[in-house]
Amino acid sequence: MEEEQIMNRVAELYTAPTGLNAIAKDVGLGLDILSPRKKVTVMIIGNHSAGKSSFINWYVGEDIQRTGVAIETQGFTFITSGTKRTLAPIKGESTLMLYPHLTPLSKQFGKTLVENLTTHVSTSTARHFNVVDFCDTPGLVDGDISYPFDVNAAIVAMAAHADLIFVFLDPMGQALCSRTMQVVKALNQNGQYADKMKYYLTKADTVTDSKEMMKLMVQITQNIKANIQNQHGLEIPSIWINNKSYGPTSSQLEDLNQIDCVCDGIEKAIHQKVQDNLSQVEKDCQTIRSTIRGLLLKDELQQAAKRSRQIVATCFTLTAWVIPLVTFVLLVGEYKRHLPAAILDADVVMDFIQTTHDAVRPLVLEASAPLGLLSTIKLLGSSILLFVILNGIAEFIKTRVKRFETQKKDVIDRWKSYDGVLHDILEKRLDLFKEYVRTYTSADNL
Repeated sequence: MEEEQIMNRVAELYTAPTGLNAIAKDVGLGLDILSPRKKVTVMIIGNHSAGKSSFINWYVGEDIQRTGVAIETQGFTFITSGTKRTLAPIKGESTLMLYPHLTPLSKQFGKTLVENLTTHVSTSTARHFNVVDFCDTPGLVDGDISYPFDVNAAIVAMAAHADLIFVFLDPMGQALCSRTMQVVKALNQNGQYADKMKYYLTKADTVTDSKEMMKLMVQITQNIKANIQNQHGLEIPSIWINNKSYGPTSSQLEDLNQIDCVCDGIEKAIHQKVQDNLSQVEKDCQTIRSTIRGLLLKDELQQAAKRSRQIVATCFTLTAWVIPLVTFVLLVGEYKRHLPAAILDADVVMDFIQTTHDAVRPLVLEASAPLGLLSTIKLLGSSILLFVILNGIAEFIKTRVKRFETQKKDVIDRWKSYDGVLHDILEKRLDLFKEYVRTYTSADNL
């Protein structure tokens, strides 16, 4: 199947050693960038015995889900295709490993939800099952029955990860189950999942009288419209699964069975999924690119701030050492008559000392006042005090410099190299998009 191949190749753009997942992890995005799912997720909700599990078994072509009047499903069951059928269901944390995008739900609802997550793997290749995952939800009933978790909130949260949401309504329930309608209302709130939702009347073959069928459809339509915002274009196709044990179905009744429309809806969702995955590659590349640019800009600002403070600290340190040197030269110039003759005979040294002394003395001492013992002590004390203070300021600034974290050069170079990698990924994405379009059009100018 062309769609399956394209979705697999899109996934490779994420899972490759230098793919989007690896780049995102390196730049700190982590779980913000996840590989798009390679399959369409169809979540089915409805009251118990509405035919959810029976439909899944029919679509898959295997009796993989238990069916019956009793409440068989109290948790979320995922049915997926694989290379080998599971002899025992995959439960709990193992299911989260298969569906990592559900990890936030485990934090939201805790261990009780995780323990009620189950996955069945089938090797069936019927219809489009190889690119479809079914999510069978708990059968909804009114009354005192208790669920191990907040089932309404869990279904609404799970809906965010579904591509299609099927609401199954059977003739017995007639959309009168208040819990089912509460979930439908929550899913339609603000229209967030309205486009995903499809309503079906299941087991419609059990209603053989046309008048009863009309009354039933009116009743169901009224109940649904009372709980949803979209009041236009509501369709509720009637579907059922032919049971050969009851003999052949009349052609007139068979014409009313629109179960093929359900398959068509799933196939449309598959095509939409391919396009969404291709679009997601571009969005994720843009997100990573923006993140890298932000990190590089932040590092440049950190480097600039760090350098400026290092320069200031160096200036304070140099000033702190210049002061005692100037004080020393000033004192030597004042007391040069007490110096040894060998030093006095060094003309170059004495000329430097005298020049410096003559330039600095007016700034420190009164021009006519001699440098006495008290003045000498004050000069030395001030010099030492300034030396300590300026060095203290320099050390304080140096400690502040450590707060500016900068990346190593090899990290910066690696981040910059990702721009070329992202460009190549976008080129591959464009090639996949063209390949997908060519399968449905003869346009040669793509």
